[in-house]
Amino acid sequence: MKKFLFLLLFVFIGLGTKAQNIGSVKTIQVKAVYDFQDTFNEYRVNSYLKHRLEEKGFTVYYDNQEAPAEVANDPCKLLKCNVKRDKSMLATKLIIELVNCKGEVVFTAKGESRLKARNKSHVDAIKNALEYSTLNKL
Repeated sequence: MKKFLFLLLFVFIGLGTKAQNIGSVKTIQVKAVYDFQDTFNEYRVNSYLKHRLEEKGFTVYYDNQEAPAEVANDPCKLLKCNVKRDKSMLATKLIIELVNCKGEVVFTAKGESRLKARNKSHVDAIKNALEYSTLNKL
């Protein structure tokens, strides 16, 4: 049964993750407060997501901070990171999307966690979404 659940989780993450041509974009904007949050960094979503994207080689800043000069000159050198919470009774499911300047979704990753504590489950879902993703250092 454990093997089946692990295989199902792996397939879910693999199918839910797709990457298209991100090109030479190296800067990502993370929202300070997402729709499912009440305050900045609630459940440690924002800081953990920023940390993981920086590990992948991107320059990351929050939307309430001043944009880097490179992005101010050319807005198409920026990807916006959206995180949505999918409905589930027994698990925390998060969908991470990177959107380019044309409004096209160029990367999607889905992750889920069955941990009970909300602050741990959101971080675990992000970790699961990005762990086997094709979003690598460009």
